[in-house]
Amino acid sequence: MPDVALLIDWENVYYTLRQHTTGPLPSTLSILQAILQKAAEFGPVRVKLAIFGQEVATQDDTLLMSLEFTGMEPIAVAQRMSGRLLKGRSDAVLITRALKLLYKDRQDIDYWFIVSGDRDLNALCKAIKDEDKHVYLIAGDKSLANELRDSPYLRDDVFLLEDLIPQARWTRAALRADDTQVDKPQPPAEALRRTPQRRGRVPVRARTEPHVPAVVPTASPESDKEQRRLAVLLLDQLVALHARAMSRGDFVTSVVPLSEKEASSVLEQRIDAGIEQGTVLAKLEGRARAKAKQMLAPNMSAPLVAETIFHLVRVLRRIDTVTSKDTRRIPAVEAVLDPLSRADQPGGLARGRSQRRLLLETLFSIAEERGAIQTEQVERDGRQITMCWLAEGHPLVVYARQPAASIVHLFNFVASTRPKGERIDWVNQALFAELLSRVEGDALESTMRRAVERGVMRAEEHGKKSGFVVDQTHEEARTILGEFDRLNGEVRPVPALPAGDFAALPAPAETAVATAATTSEAAAPTDPAALVPRKRTRRGRRGGRGRRGGGQGPKKAATGDAAD
Repeated sequence: MPDVALLIDWENVYYTLRQHTTGPLPSTLSILQAILQKAAEFGPVRVKLAIFGQEVATQDDTLLMSLEFTGMEPIAVAQRMSGRLLKGRSDAVLITRALKLLYKDRQDIDYWFIVSGDRDLNALCKAIKDEDKHVYLIAGDKSLANELRDSPYLRDDVFLLEDLIPQARWTRAALRADDTQVDKPQPPAEALRRTPQRRGRVPVRARTEPHVPAVVPTASPESDKEQRRLAVLLLDQLVALHARAMSRGDFVTSVVPLSEKEASSVLEQRIDAGIEQGTVLAKLEGRARAKAKQMLAPNMSAPLVAETIFHLVRVLRRIDTVTSKDTRRIPAVEAVLDPLSRADQPGGLARGRSQRRLLLETLFSIAEERGAIQTEQVERDGRQITMCWLAEGHPLVVYARQPAASIVHLFNFVASTRPKGERIDWVNQALFAELLSRVEGDALESTMRRAVERGVMRAEEHGKKSGFVVDQTHEEARTILGEFDRLNGEVRPVPALPAGDFAALPAPAETAVATAATTSEAAAPTDPAALVPRKRTRRGRRGGRGRRGGGQGPKKAATGDAAD
């Protein structure tokens, strides 16, 4: 597939949305992903630039976080000089960077996406077309210059922000009569939306495909950010299915559409890197040897996975705690990211407050991408504030709301940071207050007390320090750390796996004894001959199923038994 370059004049997009929409705006991340997904339909996006003014960056508190998550190169442009506000500087920077890529750095790029509708881009579009390249524009209907709208020689096609971001409340009723998009072939849903319905006729609801975020390369497969994203994707799918593992083929098709071959290959690369690094456990069951039949599960004992899921649970439970106090929506930065980033943690891969803040922002964006966190932008004192809340019934939200989720993951995270040979099941009591006080709020003490009462952990001193010890065989701990089939309260029967597999976790001693006693009583034989242990048999190399005696025929095996 041909390579694609995406250059965004974010100032143009930002003011288009503010001037031609009503009510709260979609989040910055969702807008960038919609634009990125459209460009990815034409090929892998190799160049991603976002030019924005410093005034816009100060008004949108999640812009830099969203650009970092989507892998776009941020280019900040000074908009004030001697106290005066200058306009049009973003266009000049965009044109300069595009010409440098066109004639010097990336002459191999065939498809160019320019996200802007200013008339200053006429010369740039003409220069790209003169090099036999394809030029596509993304702009708002009312912000697209007439020169670019009327001249098909300056661009191949125009995609409207109104169509890419339908969740925004656009003020326009329909396309203008002189718009070049009027005669374009429309998909059924779009044609139904624009076609007036007659009275008395009930419109047929078009079937809408589920929204699957495009997996666009943002970093190397081995990077921490991509592996953290892969761990959350696996957790989301397994919790939704109430399964301990899922096949590799099903996981890939459930995350990306079948038509996006580039996205599938990108996800496959990240899975291979995760298996090699130990963040993903992969097993083949039975006689399956196909790569797509690998059973995948996140390795909860890996330091990266333990740190990732622990902080993800912190973010989700923080939102749940604050919004439960008669507050439906809270500021994402002021009420979630800022308080959580102040806590100090022992060790971990994210060292320092700046790295931990970046980790929290990445996990917030991942949860928003997966739909666990809903966001919108509202204007307050001339600034755009991102408000957030949890999506009821989402698998990640259900998982984070488990009573002992934060406590068990605290033990698991601390255990992953300690060197081998040290005691791993004990946590200092001070860490509960440091890492979970802003998460649980006033309910921290009651949450810890209930966990002790249920037997998830018990108080124990280590030297002169007070702390707690977790019961790793407790049902709640096992459920949170991998046995997701227990989330619905009923354990599903699973086939026995060999020792060392990720699904073979030790059961509580009392449960094991009771189960063994019940099984022995139920299966107690009455025939004395049945007390003789049955000889182990295997399936023959040749012949049908059920052949016994190491490949011998039924008559020969019976004769041999009688002779003995």
